[in-house]
Amino acid sequence: MKIAAWVPTFSLFVCAATGGLSAQPNSEEVSRGHRLALLACAPCHVVARDQETAPILRTPGPRFDAIANRTGTTANSLRTFLSTTHARMSVPSGMPNPQLADYQMTELISYILSLRK
Repeated sequence: MKIAAWVPTFSLFVCAATGGLSAQPNSEEVSRGHRLALLACAPCHVVARDQETAPILRTPGPRFDAIANRTGTTANSLRTFLSTTHARMSVPSGMPNPQLADYQMTELISYILSLRK
């Protein structure tokens, strides 16, 4: 009986620690995130090994596998980053807000986190 009382609390802790995404996102979600990354992010980043064209920026944004393997990268940190604009008058080359729908952001985050080694 005592175990049943702490299970919901533990589940909330795990959800919070993983940013709301399961440790193993489903392969369909990762696949959709991969396709979205190739369409929306590849002009500025190296997003995948199967990317057919190089980024158009002279100095591309960080590689998605490098982002995934940063110490502080979590689902929450990616969600926060993707929902803010980083381009300003003083830093015009900063990343604009990609204006993703919530489900697209979840798919993209799942894909990026799937690149973690």
